[in-house]
Amino acid sequence: MFRIGEFAQIAQVSARQLRFYDQLGLLQPAHIDAQTGYRYYSIRQLPRLNGILALKELGLSLEQIGPLLKDEISPTELRAMLTLKRAEVERSLREEERRLRHIESRIAQIDRHGGTEGFDVILKSVEPTPFLSLHCSCADMDEVVRMVRLVAEDGARQIRPALRDKLVVVAHNDHDDDRLDLDIGFSLTRPSNAGVRLTGDYLMRASELPAVETMATIVRPGTNMESHTSFGAVGTWIEANNYRIAGPCREVFLEPITGPPGFEGALVEIQFPIRPAA
Repeated sequence: MFRIGEFAQIAQVSARQLRFYDQLGLLQPAHIDAQTGYRYYSIRQLPRLNGILALKELGLSLEQIGPLLKDEISPTELRAMLTLKRAEVERSLREEERRLRHIESRIAQIDRHGGTEGFDVILKSVEPTPFLSLHCSCADMDEVVRMVRLVAEDGARQIRPALRDKLVVVAHNDHDDDRLDLDIGFSLTRPSNAGVRLTGDYLMRASELPAVETMATIVRPGTNMESHTSFGAVGTWIEANNYRIAGPCREVFLEPITGPPGFEGALVEIQFPIRPAA
């Protein structure tokens, strides 16, 4: 028989751990001295202790281990418990792998741009949103800017403030045409079927921005000469984290562009729908 400290040394566990197992009824001392209260353990209790430690190492809780030691759980039930634990571990590994790719892409951004500001890519889901927009095909960025200003200024005048929400530019990327295929409009606070005719006989029609389960997003100030760096940062992040683009890009203006800080200074959120690469 061994005193608790000696048995703990043999088993390579702490005496505190043995007392806790005793408290839970998992491993009780073979003998307790009635006068001194000293706990004594037999070497024949070592296999039971090792069994507890082995099951604990597999990720089972002490509450799950107790019935196993009493043969109250069948091999089929134990297999089901371990299968569930395996799924949990696999999910945890995938999450850590994703976190590692995120860290590596952020390090690459710092190395490439020499700074840490303005390149925080955040994942979010987006609900379906009523949308009132003008579809257009633009030859270059000058025409894009002109059309965005037209919608922002003329549309804002004609759409009631209670209905109008944020200015949104949707850029379709599913063709190889050199022209820029865009939907420019306002997200709405509630569905509406009313169209809006703008200066130049352009017509804004009601539709819906579809829900997106996963958007890679980044926030930057305005549409200006530095915009491409933010798009590049999102692209770098998507590739480094093993995703692929899964739909049209959206630019959501978080501030009005018809007043200060204006078109070049208003905060814009770039949104790319993404899905895991095959």
